[in-house]
Amino acid sequence: MTLLSIVGEDTSRIVPVLYAYKEQIKHHLLLCDDDPSNLQRAKMLQKGMQKFSAKHALGWYIRVISTNEDSAKAIKETAQKAFDTEDALWLNATDGYPAITILLSDMIRKEGGRVLSYDHFDNDLHIIEPDGSMTTQKLAVKMDLESYITLLNYKIVSRQSKEVLSPRKQAIMELYRNQSNYRKVREALIYPETSRYDLAFFSDTLEILRRLGIVDEKHAFDPSKRKEFEGDLLEEYIYWLCEALSPDDIAVGIEIDFDCDGEEPDPVKRVNNEFDVLIMQNNRLFVIECKNRKNFKGLDAVYKYDSILENFGIASKAIVVNISNHPKEEYIGMKRSPNFGHSTLRRARRSGISIYHESQIDPIKFQALVKETFYIGG
Repeated sequence: MTLLSIVGEDTSRIVPVLYAYKEQIKHHLLLCDDDPSNLQRAKMLQKGMQKFSAKHALGWYIRVISTNEDSAKAIKETAQKAFDTEDALWLNATDGYPAITILLSDMIRKEGGRVLSYDHFDNDLHIIEPDGSMTTQKLAVKMDLESYITLLNYKIVSRQSKEVLSPRKQAIMELYRNQSNYRKVREALIYPETSRYDLAFFSDTLEILRRLGIVDEKHAFDPSKRKEFEGDLLEEYIYWLCEALSPDDIAVGIEIDFDCDGEEPDPVKRVNNEFDVLIMQNNRLFVIECKNRKNFKGLDAVYKYDSILENFGIASKAIVVNISNHPKEEYIGMKRSPNFGHSTLRRARRSGISIYHESQIDPIKFQALVKETFYIGG
């Protein structure tokens, strides 16, 4: 069987179909408009597919063909190249341009082929048969993070393993079970000159931090560990809260190279993006950013993730978590703080970004936000 996929503006919409039929379909044609940017996008998808095929020994044959979407004649002539195959021909119209999709859909069904269209938001696959009848079904196959990222032609540079994190889980959960004490100890260790708190009263919390390697046997704090206070410990706690919800796949402390085929050959000199928590659920990728800072520029975080989410596709979303002691005021049901003002919260909502900005984590409330935003459990 040969799958002809129309490559449009968002190749992430095509990827779940490629993954679902990875064993059945060996021949792939990627059809795009002849605009240079569209051709580049198709070739990037082709490279990702080649890497995925090689890794899993699938033996895919992948070819890119282009056409002029403004010319019915050009579209039909290009389509004839696809009909030369002896295999059954299916059309993946998920990311298609309207004109190309309409013409090819009619041509392929007349040849006895099927037309597929995938709804990335609902994880629904629509299949149109040659006689025009249509069935809709959930895409039962669930992608893992590495497959999704590889097919988009990105590369996972590093990630923390669950085997390394698991021995720390009990200490992390104990630490956040009494967040008030943890916050006081954290302040006393980072700002000893101005802190109001006497560490002698918090031996239990200090002992947990010793088990985590933040303080030594005498409970002395190493300033080089400050980064763990600013997000790393929170990142682990958020990971375990999300892992308890049983998403399809989850990773923590993951670094991705979005330009692994770029002009810079030295990987050390390339700019990689680090993500605190990544989640795959129903073939969509979601991001969580974790920070524990008093002065956190919320608008900068919204701009950052509005841009980064474009790499993962229009169906991706993010949650930005910031734990801060700043007081908040209530305005028409919206929370305002020096870190997240009205305009920042509105911009975040429009960009598919949820904000969790509190003085501490309420595990039930946070898990409810994750389930609602990332559609876990329903």
